[in-house]
Amino acid sequence: MPLFPLVPRAVTRPFRRRTKPGAAPGTVRVHPDSPKPVVHIIAYGPEQFEERDLENLDELPALLERFAVTWIDVSGLGDADIIRGLGEKFGLHPLALEDVVNVHQRAKVEEYDERLFIVARMVAIEERVETEQISMFLGKNFVLTFQERPGDCLEPVRARVRKARSGIRADGIDYLAYALIDAIVDGYFPVLEEFGGRVDALEDDVARRETEDVVARIHQLRSDLLVVRRSIWPHREAVNALLRDRHPLFSDRTRLYLRDCYDHTVQIIDVTENYRDMCSDLRDFHFSQLSIRQNEVMKVLTIIATIFIPLGFIAGVYGMNFDTDVSPWNMPELEWFYGYPFALALMAAVAGIMLIFFRRRGWLGGRRRREPD
Repeated sequence: MPLFPLVPRAVTRPFRRRTKPGAAPGTVRVHPDSPKPVVHIIAYGPEQFEERDLENLDELPALLERFAVTWIDVSGLGDADIIRGLGEKFGLHPLALEDVVNVHQRAKVEEYDERLFIVARMVAIEERVETEQISMFLGKNFVLTFQERPGDCLEPVRARVRKARSGIRADGIDYLAYALIDAIVDGYFPVLEEFGGRVDALEDDVARRETEDVVARIHQLRSDLLVVRRSIWPHREAVNALLRDRHPLFSDRTRLYLRDCYDHTVQIIDVTENYRDMCSDLRDFHFSQLSIRQNEVMKVLTIIATIFIPLGFIAGVYGMNFDTDVSPWNMPELEWFYGYPFALALMAAVAGIMLIFFRRRGWLGGRRRREPD
Protein backbone atom coordinates (compact mmCIF):
# COMPACT_ATOMS: atom_id res chain seq x y z
CA MET A 1 0.00 0.00 0.00
CA PRO A 2 1.34 3.47 -0.80
CA LEU A 3 2.26 5.71 2.08
CA PHE A 4 0.25 8.54 0.54
CA PRO A 5 -1.63 8.92 -2.74
CA LEU A 6 0.41 9.75 -5.80
CA VAL A 7 -0.61 11.66 -8.88
CA PRO A 8 0.08 9.38 -11.88
CA ARG A 9 3.08 10.56 -13.83
CA ALA A 10 6.36 9.34 -15.27
CA VAL A 11 8.49 7.43 -12.81
CA THR A 12 11.68 9.30 -13.62
CA ARG A 13 11.10 12.99 -13.21
CA PRO A 14 13.84 15.07 -14.86
CA PHE A 15 15.34 18.05 -13.08
CA ARG A 16 13.51 21.21 -14.08
CA ARG A 17 13.97 24.60 -12.50
CA ARG A 18 10.91 26.76 -13.02
CA THR A 19 12.70 30.11 -13.03
CA LYS A 20 14.60 30.99 -16.18
CA PRO A 21 18.38 31.44 -16.06
CA GLY A 22 19.22 34.98 -15.03
CA ALA A 23 15.84 35.62 -13.40
CA ALA A 24 15.75 37.87 -10.34
CA PRO A 25 16.38 36.05 -7.04
CA GLY A 26 13.17 35.18 -5.26
CA THR A 27 11.09 34.74 -8.43
CA VAL A 28 8.07 32.54 -7.74
CA ARG A 29 7.01 30.62 -10.83
CA VAL A 30 4.73 27.61 -10.41
CA HIS A 31 4.34 24.60 -12.66
CA PRO A 32 1.19 24.88 -14.82
CA ASP A 33 0.19 21.29 -13.98
CA SER A 34 0.48 21.74 -10.20
CA PRO A 35 -2.82 21.34 -8.32
CA LYS A 36 -4.46 24.43 -6.92
CA PRO A 37 -3.57 25.11 -3.28
CA VAL A 38 -5.89 24.02 -0.49
CA VAL A 39 -5.11 25.87 2.74
CA HIS A 40 -5.97 23.77 5.80
CA ILE A 41 -5.47 25.12 9.30
CA ILE A 42 -5.23 23.33 12.63
CA ALA A 43 -5.09 25.82 15.49
CA TYR A 44 -4.86 24.66 19.07
CA GLY A 45 -3.82 25.30 22.62
CA PRO A 46 -4.06 23.30 25.85
CA GLU A 47 -7.84 23.80 25.97
CA GLN A 48 -8.64 25.12 22.48
CA PHE A 49 -8.86 23.49 19.08
CA GLU A 50 -10.07 24.47 15.63
CA GLU A 51 -9.64 22.72 12.30
CA ARG A 52 -10.97 23.79 8.92
CA ASP A 53 -10.09 24.88 5.39
CA LEU A 54 -9.16 28.51 5.12
CA GLU A 55 -10.94 30.46 2.39
CA ASN A 56 -9.57 33.93 3.11
CA LEU A 57 -5.98 34.67 4.08
CA ASP A 58 -7.15 37.77 5.96
CA GLU A 59 -8.42 35.47 8.74
CA LEU A 60 -4.88 34.43 9.65
CA PRO A 61 -3.98 37.34 12.00
CA ALA A 62 -7.02 36.63 14.19
CA LEU A 63 -6.17 32.92 14.36
CA LEU A 64 -2.60 33.67 15.33
CA GLU A 65 -3.80 35.87 18.19
CA ARG A 66 -6.40 33.39 19.51
CA PHE A 67 -4.36 30.20 19.57
CA ALA A 68 -0.95 29.30 20.99
CA VAL A 69 -0.06 27.21 17.92
CA THR A 70 -1.42 27.47 14.39
CA TRP A 71 -0.48 24.93 11.73
CA ILE A 72 -1.22 26.15 8.21
CA ASP A 73 -0.89 23.30 5.72
CA VAL A 74 -0.92 24.21 2.02
CA SER A 75 -1.49 21.25 -0.33
CA GLY A 76 -0.75 22.15 -3.92
CA LEU A 77 1.57 24.72 -5.50
CA GLY A 78 -0.51 25.78 -8.48
CA ASP A 79 -1.25 29.41 -7.50
CA ALA A 80 1.64 31.84 -7.20
CA ASP A 81 -0.60 34.59 -5.80
CA ILE A 82 -1.59 32.50 -2.78
CA ILE A 83 2.04 31.55 -2.14
CA ARG A 84 3.14 35.19 -2.35
CA GLY A 85 0.20 36.21 -0.18
CA LEU A 86 1.21 33.77 2.53
CA GLY A 87 4.78 35.01 2.22
CA GLU A 88 3.60 38.56 2.86
CA LYS A 89 1.37 37.56 5.78
CA PHE A 90 4.16 35.71 7.56
CA GLY A 91 7.11 37.80 6.45
CA LEU A 92 8.83 35.01 4.54
CA HIS A 93 12.01 35.66 2.60
CA PRO A 94 11.60 35.62 -1.23
CA LEU A 95 14.52 33.20 -1.61
CA ALA A 96 12.75 30.71 0.64
CA LEU A 97 9.53 31.05 -1.38
CA GLU A 98 11.50 30.38 -4.54
CA ASP A 99 12.75 27.14 -2.99
CA VAL A 100 9.16 26.21 -2.14
CA VAL A 101 8.01 26.16 -5.77
CA ASN A 102 11.24 24.61 -7.11
CA VAL A 103 10.60 21.18 -5.68
CA HIS A 104 13.99 19.63 -6.42
CA GLN A 105 15.46 20.84 -3.12
CA ARG A 106 17.40 18.52 -0.85
CA ALA A 107 16.58 18.37 2.86
CA LYS A 108 18.06 21.40 4.61
CA VAL A 109 17.64 23.94 7.40
CA GLU A 110 18.03 27.68 6.80
CA GLU A 111 17.49 30.64 9.08
CA TYR A 112 15.92 33.88 7.84
CA ASP A 113 15.81 36.49 10.62
CA GLU A 114 13.19 35.18 13.08
CA ARG A 115 11.94 32.48 10.71
CA LEU A 116 13.30 29.00 10.36
CA PHE A 117 13.00 27.34 6.96
CA ILE A 118 13.13 23.53 6.82
CA VAL A 119 12.94 21.37 3.69
CA ALA A 120 12.26 17.64 3.91
CA ARG A 121 11.31 14.93 1.44
CA MET A 122 8.48 12.46 1.93
CA VAL A 123 8.67 9.08 0.26
CA ALA A 124 6.04 6.69 -1.08
CA ILE A 125 6.08 3.48 -3.09
CA GLU A 126 3.68 1.75 -5.43
CA GLU A 127 5.36 0.00 -8.34
CA ARG A 128 8.22 2.49 -8.14
CA VAL A 129 9.40 4.84 -5.43
CA GLU A 130 8.48 8.52 -5.47
CA THR A 131 9.54 11.44 -3.28
CA GLU A 132 7.73 14.69 -2.55
CA GLN A 133 9.15 17.91 -1.19
CA ILE A 134 7.60 19.45 1.89
CA SER A 135 8.66 22.96 2.89
CA MET A 136 8.21 24.12 6.45
CA PHE A 137 8.38 27.61 7.99
CA LEU A 138 8.51 28.15 11.74
CA GLY A 139 7.61 31.37 13.47
CA LYS A 140 6.80 32.43 17.01
CA ASN A 141 3.40 30.75 17.14
CA PHE A 142 2.90 29.14 13.74
CA VAL A 143 4.09 26.32 11.50
CA LEU A 144 3.48 26.80 7.77
CA THR A 145 3.93 23.79 5.49
CA PHE A 146 3.81 23.58 1.69
CA GLN A 147 3.25 20.27 -0.10
CA GLU A 148 3.37 19.52 -3.81
CA ARG A 149 -0.04 17.82 -3.83
CA PRO A 150 -2.71 16.52 -1.46
CA GLY A 151 -1.95 13.36 0.48
CA ASP A 152 0.91 12.85 2.89
CA CYS A 153 2.31 10.79 5.77
CA LEU A 154 1.37 13.37 8.42
CA GLU A 155 -2.06 12.02 9.37
CA PRO A 156 -0.75 10.45 12.64
CA VAL A 157 0.37 13.93 13.73
CA ARG A 158 -3.05 15.36 12.94
CA ALA A 159 -4.71 12.56 14.91
CA ARG A 160 -2.54 13.34 17.94
CA VAL A 161 -3.37 17.03 17.75
CA ARG A 162 -7.10 16.28 17.57
CA LYS A 163 -7.02 14.42 20.91
CA ALA A 164 -8.05 16.79 23.67
CA ARG A 165 -5.59 15.50 26.27
CA SER A 166 -2.73 14.79 23.91
CA GLY A 167 0.70 15.85 25.07
CA ILE A 168 1.36 17.64 21.79
CA ARG A 169 -1.42 20.12 22.61
CA ALA A 170 0.54 21.31 25.65
CA ASP A 171 3.75 21.98 23.70
CA GLY A 172 4.74 24.74 21.33
CA ILE A 173 5.58 25.04 17.68
CA ASP A 174 9.00 23.42 18.14
CA TYR A 175 7.46 20.13 19.25
CA LEU A 176 4.95 20.25 16.38
CA ALA A 177 7.84 20.79 13.95
CA TYR A 178 9.68 17.86 15.51
CA ALA A 179 6.56 15.67 15.23
CA LEU A 180 6.25 16.53 11.53
CA ILE A 181 9.92 15.81 10.83
CA ASP A 182 9.73 12.58 12.81
CA ALA A 183 6.63 11.46 10.87
CA ILE A 184 8.39 12.19 7.57
CA VAL A 185 11.50 10.25 8.58
CA ASP A 186 9.50 7.35 10.02
CA GLY A 187 7.59 7.21 6.74
CA TYR A 188 10.71 5.69 5.18
CA PHE A 189 10.45 2.54 7.29
CA PRO A 190 7.34 1.07 5.57
CA VAL A 191 9.03 1.73 2.23
CA LEU A 192 12.14 -0.11 3.40
CA GLU A 193 9.97 -3.00 4.58
CA GLU A 194 8.50 -3.20 1.08
CA PHE A 195 12.01 -3.19 -0.35
CA GLY A 196 12.97 -5.95 2.06
CA GLY A 197 10.13 -8.11 0.76
CA ARG A 198 11.19 -7.46 -2.82
CA VAL A 199 14.79 -8.35 -2.05
CA ASP A 200 13.66 -11.64 -0.45
CA ALA A 201 11.50 -12.42 -3.48
CA LEU A 202 14.41 -11.73 -5.82
CA GLU A 203 16.68 -13.93 -3.73
CA ASP A 204 14.19 -16.81 -3.97
CA ASP A 205 13.82 -16.37 -7.73
CA VAL A 206 17.57 -16.32 -8.26
CA ALA A 207 18.01 -19.40 -6.05
CA ARG A 208 15.31 -21.25 -8.01
CA ARG A 209 16.97 -20.12 -11.25
CA GLU A 210 13.84 -18.30 -12.38
CA THR A 211 15.91 -15.88 -14.39
CA GLU A 212 13.27 -14.31 -16.59
CA ASP A 213 13.60 -10.50 -16.28
CA VAL A 214 15.42 -10.93 -12.95
CA VAL A 215 18.28 -8.65 -14.02
CA ALA A 216 15.82 -5.90 -14.95
CA ARG A 217 14.08 -6.28 -11.58
CA ILE A 218 17.37 -6.09 -9.70
CA HIS A 219 18.36 -2.98 -11.64
CA GLN A 220 14.98 -1.38 -10.96
CA LEU A 221 15.24 -2.13 -7.25
CA ARG A 222 18.76 -0.71 -7.04
CA SER A 223 17.58 2.43 -8.83
CA ASP A 224 14.70 2.87 -6.36
CA LEU A 225 17.05 2.34 -3.43
CA LEU A 226 19.33 5.00 -4.88
CA VAL A 227 16.39 7.43 -4.92
CA VAL A 228 15.71 6.65 -1.26
CA ARG A 229 19.38 7.02 -0.39
CA ARG A 230 19.65 10.39 -2.12
CA SER A 231 16.48 11.53 -0.39
CA ILE A 232 17.26 10.42 3.17
CA TRP A 233 20.97 11.25 3.26
CA PRO A 234 20.55 15.06 3.53
CA HIS A 235 18.00 14.57 6.33
CA ARG A 236 20.79 13.43 8.62
CA GLU A 237 22.65 16.68 8.03
CA ALA A 238 19.47 18.75 8.44
CA VAL A 239 18.46 17.11 11.73
CA ASN A 240 22.03 17.38 12.96
CA ALA A 241 21.93 21.10 12.17
CA LEU A 242 18.85 21.48 14.38
CA LEU A 243 20.69 19.63 17.13
CA ARG A 244 23.97 21.48 16.72
CA ASP A 245 22.85 25.05 16.05
CA ARG A 246 20.82 26.49 18.88
CA HIS A 247 17.82 28.45 17.66
CA PRO A 248 15.40 30.30 19.97
CA LEU A 249 12.43 28.56 18.35
CA PHE A 250 13.70 25.11 19.49
CA SER A 251 13.91 24.34 23.19
CA ASP A 252 16.47 22.03 24.78
CA ARG A 253 13.66 19.59 25.61
CA THR A 254 12.70 19.27 21.94
CA ARG A 255 16.34 18.77 20.95
CA LEU A 256 16.35 15.61 23.05
CA TYR A 257 13.58 14.23 20.85
CA LEU A 258 15.48 15.26 17.74
CA ARG A 259 18.27 12.88 18.80
CA ASP A 260 15.89 9.99 18.26
CA CYS A 261 14.98 11.38 14.85
CA TYR A 262 18.68 11.60 13.99
CA ASP A 263 19.16 7.96 14.99
CA HIS A 264 16.30 6.98 12.69
CA THR A 265 17.92 8.73 9.72
CA VAL A 266 21.18 6.88 10.36
CA GLN A 267 19.30 3.58 10.64
CA ILE A 268 17.45 4.21 7.37
CA ILE A 269 20.72 5.02 5.59
CA ASP A 270 22.30 1.81 6.91
CA VAL A 271 19.37 -0.35 5.85
CA THR A 272 19.28 1.28 2.42
CA GLU A 273 22.99 0.64 1.92
CA ASN A 274 22.58 -2.97 3.05
CA TYR A 275 19.76 -3.55 0.56
CA ARG A 276 21.82 -2.02 -2.26
CA ASP A 277 24.71 -4.32 -1.36
CA MET A 278 22.34 -7.30 -1.32
CA CYS A 279 21.08 -6.35 -4.78
CA SER A 280 24.66 -6.20 -6.02
CA ASP A 281 25.36 -9.61 -4.48
CA LEU A 282 22.22 -11.07 -6.06
CA ARG A 283 23.22 -9.71 -9.44
CA ASP A 284 26.72 -11.21 -9.10
CA PHE A 285 25.22 -14.51 -7.92
CA HIS A 286 22.85 -14.56 -10.87
CA PHE A 287 25.67 -13.94 -13.34
CA SER A 288 27.74 -16.61 -11.60
CA GLN A 289 24.91 -19.09 -12.05
CA LEU A 290 24.65 -18.19 -15.72
CA SER A 291 28.40 -18.62 -16.12
CA ILE A 292 28.32 -22.00 -14.36
CA ARG A 293 25.47 -23.20 -16.55
CA GLN A 294 27.26 -22.03 -19.67
CA ASN A 295 30.39 -23.82 -18.51
CA GLU A 296 28.39 -27.01 -17.95
CA VAL A 297 26.95 -26.78 -21.45
CA MET A 298 30.36 -26.09 -22.92
CA LYS A 299 31.83 -29.02 -20.98
CA VAL A 300 29.21 -31.43 -22.35
CA LEU A 301 29.70 -30.14 -25.88
CA THR A 302 33.47 -30.37 -25.52
CA ILE A 303 33.25 -33.96 -24.27
CA ILE A 304 31.00 -34.90 -27.18
CA ALA A 305 33.36 -33.26 -29.64
CA THR A 306 36.36 -34.91 -27.99
CA ILE A 307 34.75 -38.35 -28.24
CA PHE A 308 33.99 -37.88 -31.92
CA ILE A 309 37.53 -36.81 -32.79
CA PRO A 310 39.00 -40.38 -32.67
CA LEU A 311 35.77 -41.79 -34.10
CA GLY A 312 36.09 -39.43 -37.02
CA PHE A 313 39.71 -40.44 -37.42
CA ILE A 314 38.79 -44.15 -37.55
CA ALA A 315 35.95 -43.50 -39.97
CA GLY A 316 38.27 -41.38 -42.10
CA VAL A 317 40.95 -44.05 -42.23
CA TYR A 318 38.52 -46.78 -43.21
CA GLY A 319 36.79 -44.52 -45.67
CA MET A 320 39.82 -43.86 -47.85
CA ASN A 321 38.92 -46.82 -50.13
CA PHE A 322 42.43 -47.73 -51.43
CA ASP A 323 42.43 -50.49 -54.04
CA THR A 324 43.64 -53.76 -52.48
CA ASP A 325 44.38 -55.24 -55.95
CA VAL A 326 47.21 -52.77 -56.39
CA SER A 327 48.92 -53.51 -53.07
CA PRO A 328 48.16 -55.88 -50.18
CA TRP A 329 48.86 -52.93 -47.84
CA ASN A 330 46.05 -50.88 -49.26
CA MET A 331 43.28 -51.34 -46.64
CA PRO A 332 43.24 -55.14 -46.43
CA GLU A 333 40.40 -54.85 -43.90
CA LEU A 334 38.09 -53.80 -46.73
CA GLU A 335 37.95 -57.40 -47.90
CA TRP A 336 37.67 -58.82 -44.42
CA PHE A 337 34.34 -60.52 -43.64
CA TYR A 338 34.10 -58.81 -40.22
CA GLY A 339 35.69 -55.51 -41.23
CA TYR A 340 32.57 -53.36 -40.85
CA PRO A 341 31.52 -54.78 -37.41
CA PHE A 342 35.17 -54.50 -36.32
CA ALA A 343 35.24 -50.80 -37.22
CA LEU A 344 32.01 -50.14 -35.34
CA ALA A 345 33.21 -52.13 -32.34
CA LEU A 346 36.51 -50.22 -32.37
CA MET A 347 34.67 -46.91 -32.39
CA ALA A 348 32.41 -48.03 -29.51
CA ALA A 349 35.41 -49.26 -27.53
CA VAL A 350 37.28 -45.99 -27.99
CA ALA A 351 34.19 -43.97 -26.98
CA GLY A 352 33.61 -46.17 -23.92
CA ILE A 353 37.23 -45.94 -22.77
CA MET A 354 37.12 -42.14 -23.12
CA LEU A 355 33.85 -41.91 -21.15
CA ILE A 356 35.33 -44.03 -18.36
CA PHE A 357 38.43 -41.85 -18.35
CA PHE A 358 36.38 -38.61 -18.22
CA ARG A 359 34.28 -39.91 -15.36
CA ARG A 360 37.29 -41.07 -13.36
CA ARG A 361 38.80 -37.61 -13.80
CA GLY A 362 35.58 -36.02 -12.55
CA TRP A 363 34.83 -34.28 -15.84
CA LEU A 364 31.60 -36.17 -16.47
CA GLY A 365 29.66 -36.15 -13.18
CA GLY A 366 30.79 -37.72 -9.95
CA ARG A 367 33.95 -36.84 -8.08
CA ARG A 368 37.52 -37.20 -9.07
CA ARG A 369 39.17 -40.14 -7.43
CA ARG A 370 41.70 -39.18 -4.84
CA GLU A 371 45.22 -40.03 -5.81
CA PRO A 372 46.99 -42.37 -3.35
CA ASP A 373 49.60 -40.80 -1.11
